[in-house]
Amino acid sequence: MTSVIIPRSEHTVSRQNIHPDALKVMYRLVRKGFTAYLVGGSVRDLILGRTPKDFDVSTNATPSQIKKIFQNCFLIGRRFRLAHIRFDDQIIETSTFRRCPDQDEENGGDDLYQFRDNCYGTPEEDALRRDFTINGLFYEVERFTIIDHVGGLSDIQNRLIRCIGDPNIRFREDPVRMIRAVRFASRLDFHIEPATYNAILRHHEEILKASPPRIFEELQKLFAFAAGEKAFRLLYKTGLLHVLLPEIADFLDHDHGQDSVLWTWLEHLDERIRTVGKVEPVLVFAALFTAPVRHVAERYETAGERVVYNALLADLLPPICTRMSMPKWMSTRMIQIMANQSRFEPDKKKRFSKRGFVAQDCFPETLALYQLGLLVAGEDLGPAEIWGSLRSEVEAETPQFVRGEVRTEQGRPPRKRPPRRRRR
Repeated sequence: MTSVIIPRSEHTVSRQNIHPDALKVMYRLVRKGFTAYLVGGSVRDLILGRTPKDFDVSTNATPSQIKKIFQNCFLIGRRFRLAHIRFDDQIIETSTFRRCPDQDEENGGDDLYQFRDNCYGTPEEDALRRDFTINGLFYEVERFTIIDHVGGLSDIQNRLIRCIGDPNIRFREDPVRMIRAVRFASRLDFHIEPATYNAILRHHEEILKASPPRIFEELQKLFAFAAGEKAFRLLYKTGLLHVLLPEIADFLDHDHGQDSVLWTWLEHLDERIRTVGKVEPVLVFAALFTAPVRHVAERYETAGERVVYNALLADLLPPICTRMSMPKWMSTRMIQIMANQSRFEPDKKKRFSKRGFVAQDCFPETLALYQLGLLVAGEDLGPAEIWGSLRSEVEAETPQFVRGEVRTEQGRPPRKRPPRRRRR
């Protein structure tokens, strides 16, 4: 593909929208005789008129050369050394131009999953090794030009997600790229172009070759920018969800697929993320699992079996969380706020301290899940507001909330055991 240089008069990217620290890094590298570009998602977002979350720089300076230039530089990474240049409120990730390893440098065989990616290259080679064309654009700070080696600008204009190179190979090299394609399509409201989409359909089972922690991180990112519902619909359509979370996919298969109640849960969850302005991972996965778990409970009850909901949660969810590499603290908290939902249902046989309940550390997430459930059911939010008011009363009366002390369900600090006496 022929490289294209777009002059300042033909694009909308302005230095005023680039973080000053990123400009400092690029200008200093250029003064030292190196090439330096703003790269990746930041260029894409600037073209789209969005505010980038991060500003990444690529250069022909090696990591050791970067470290000599910047005293506030720290090198990280084992597979590939990256320079993190730290300022007061910002880290500018600076990488050396890379290239795809040659065939004899790969691990060989039919398995294309890359374990080596440590080869320096030219700017053109660096663009070609990136995942999607929309992420392969460079911004050159001296002449204010955009450099397009991969046709990314055209795909942005046409709102397309397209692999750089053969998607059948690129997805086998790194299967996580399939989830990233879903994330960019849902977040930006783009379409995945046919060749890339068909490659996901063909190779979706390859995702099992990626490390579970990386997959879990990508799943959390799907909910950023309030795009979770669109993202999970795409995961379901492409078959990725059947491999990543077969329990959720099985529930959708039995719950009218594209008309499932799960989409209503995720719609309201996205709306909350837009309102609150952040992703709450524990709440996200609690909302994702609530409808499928309730479906299992209803299935048992229809068969005439007695269901203890909390016991069902403890039986179903831990194996799934372990397989996902969800941190233990997160899975424990998620199960707790799901189990807490029964407290909102009046039951004279089960008496408990309401003030102690609202004093729990996880009550805000418990209440948020309750509110989502009411919205999904089309019910009035009045009961949730009453509980929220009680929480505010207890907070006002209990200064320990401000200090974040751990409290028991009854609202009292837990007793500390006296230290054991040493044997002499």
